[in-house]
Amino acid sequence: MASMLSARSTVCSRPTVQSRASYATGRPLTATRPARRSLASRMVTRAADKGAVLEDTRSIIAEQLGKELGDVRPESKFVDLGADSLDTVEIMMALEEKFSLQLDEQGAEKIETVQQASDLISKQIDSK
Repeated sequence: MASMLSARSTVCSRPTVQSRASYATGRPLTATRPARRSLASRMVTRAADKGAVLEDTRSIIAEQLGKELGDVRPESKFVDLGADSLDTVEIMMALEEKFSLQLDEQGAEKIETVQQASDLISKQIDSK
């Protein structure tokens, strides 16, 4: 009985797969290859959710300028919201911090509306 018990303890409960090299040597593989992932699972894309970016942009602008969120519409110009050049710089810095990106100065200087700011951020996120 003891010999049967020891023989059973060496039997695997699951079949193992051996490569041709392990059949030739008679030794089981000691290292296994990591499972291959499909190309789709390895590719990570960051696509900006433009609606969420717009809402976050609106809320940051409203907070920076002390306005109600309803007053900050996509077509609203920063000047019409009462922003001066210093406010605009602070808004851009807050947007960079929120979205963890660096806006180029040339693109930021051309921004006049909330929608343009949101579009620039979405474009930067998509290009990462």
